[in-house]
Amino acid sequence: ILANHAHGARQNNTRSDQLMAKSLIMSKDQVKFVQAKNPDRLVGVWVDHTNGAQHISVGSCEIPVGGEIPYHIHEKEEEVMYITGGRGIAITEGVEEEIKAGDLVFMPPGLRHQFKNTGDEVLTFMFFYGPPGPEQGIKKLG
Repeated sequence: ILANHAHGARQNNTRSDQLMAKSLIMSKDQVKFVQAKNPDRLVGVWVDHTNGAQHISVGSCEIPVGGEIPYHIHEKEEEVMYITGGRGIAITEGVEEEIKAGDLVFMPPGLRHQFKNTGDEVLTFMFFYGPPGPEQGIKKLG
């Protein structure tokens, strides 16, 4: 295990040094979170090009009770969202469906979507973009 002192993360060299590919293990306390406003939510980018990813990015979001993420669209990127806590509704092109911890939502490019927290606890989820890109806008919020 090699220590990545820039991020405090642990990286394992699993391929030859010539390929320079390294795995990455992170904990939540190593992620820089941004308190986004209008609407309020806490967002962090865990994996992107800055720590070696080339074809994917990963982040997490926490939506307070009664909160939401903006209704938005990704023109080129697929997005997968895995609900890790709470409950709410996913709105896709105006159609509402309930979501809860343990659910996975796949969003192809070109569909407008939004999450709203309708539960009584924080709605938390991990998000994955392929190809990466939208996470850079999240970083700019901070």
